[in-house]
Amino acid sequence: MEKRPKYRSIIFFGMPGSGKGTQGAVLGQLPDFMHISMGDIFRKIPRTGKFGREIESYTSQGRMVPDELTVRIFERHLAILEMQELLMPDRHTLLLDGLPRSYAQAERLDNLISVVEIFHLKINDMAMARDRLRARAFRENRLDDMSDEVIHHRLETYYEETFTTLSFYPKELIYDVDAGRCMIDVLCSIVDRLAVIKRV
Repeated sequence: MEKRPKYRSIIFFGMPGSGKGTQGAVLGQLPDFMHISMGDIFRKIPRTGKFGREIESYTSQGRMVPDELTVRIFERHLAILEMQELLMPDRHTLLLDGLPRSYAQAERLDNLISVVEIFHLKINDMAMARDRLRARAFRENRLDDMSDEVIHHRLETYYEETFTTLSFYPKELIYDVDAGRCMIDVLCSIVDRLAVIKRV
């Protein structure tokens, strides 16, 4: 059997509220890019089904969805997009937002995606990060992000578990971006870097 080529991918990495979804959604409007947000995928799965109930049992407490389930849902989502011919692996570059979120997920995805760059969106001001999460929760009606306890747990989980994910990848793939600035400035930094990558 012919080995399937990996999906060319760019990862947006950062704590909750750092702007991964915002930047991914904007860049995903460009030809040849496909923005995929695991958070959006999870939220669109009906809560009445098996997957939905299982996902909500974790997200409602600010906990991460287990690695095996996350990767399985991601693979199924890609298969559906390909079947609908919305995703063409030989043309599109995936913009991954919220995946991988653990070292184990990075390992599981290694034979599926080819990572060409990681944008590490950094926010050093924790008060700003919490305020952004609260504002997003009200704006997008994300009930699971409105609790101070859940917000604290999400940020804590990021540092204790998710942050170690970066160590799976070569340092030369990681590009730090100051995400504490306004959205347009952050976008400009990312676009400038993408232009460099394209020329290489």
